[in-house]
Amino acid sequence: MVGGCTATVFGALRGGGDGQAPFEADDAAMAVTSTPADAAVLADLPDGGRLMPGEVMGIDVSSHQRDIDWAQVRADGIGFAYLKATEGAGFTDTHFRKNWDGARAAGVTPGAYHYFTLCSSGTKQAEDFLSAAAPDDSALPPALDLEFDGSCEELPGASAVQTEIDAFTAVVEEAWGRRLLIYSSSEWRRHYGLPVTDSRADWLFAAGKRPSQEDWAVWQLRFDGTVAGIDGPVDIDVARIETLREHSAIPEGEGALAHPLEEK
Repeated sequence: MVGGCTATVFGALRGGGDGQAPFEADDAAMAVTSTPADAAVLADLPDGGRLMPGEVMGIDVSSHQRDIDWAQVRADGIGFAYLKATEGAGFTDTHFRKNWDGARAAGVTPGAYHYFTLCSSGTKQAEDFLSAAAPDDSALPPALDLEFDGSCEELPGASAVQTEIDAFTAVVEEAWGRRLLIYSSSEWRRHYGLPVTDSRADWLFAAGKRPSQEDWAVWQLRFDGTVAGIDGPVDIDVARIETLREHSAIPEGEGALAHPLEEK
């Protein structure tokens, strides 16, 4: 297992305010099974590529992949999967719960991601995300997907967008007790920049080679991967579990509501 045990407790106790018992991260949080040296999914790496120590193969999926045979996915060497949970406000991916339960049952560590839209309140989007993906200490930290597909016809100003993203991160990070993993398109970065990644883990896309940025936590390397148990192409990822663990931890004494955007 990669990242199987740690003495770190992620964030403060959550819950308890509405009669629910609070919970805290256990020392098996974010455990992901190592990728076997002969795993079929290694063929999806760029030509001549190989995993470095501590890296594991994974996928990210949504209802676009339709029904998935998670036992076959696991047998191909997949150790983790980021699953689309929600998009904007009022939309939950139709396959999210089925994918979550199926991945769990097959031994694939799941994580949930939210596709952010520019036409909805960040707070409302966060509430909908948490309704679908309640905090789970053994899962990967939640991820935020920042892209323009499906966004408003007229893009809001940077200040307004940052305010809504900050509202989303505040609510979700307070609930999960972990910092978000941030995925962003090149178009988003060119238009808005990416101040939200200050102190948060990066999920980067780079085709054919490793990301030039050295401290990435998740690397999305292709959109057209082949994995048993999935009909059609699928996104292939590599994760550095210890880097993901390190960047998702909220430092002791720093509240989950403290965000870089508030300081800019």
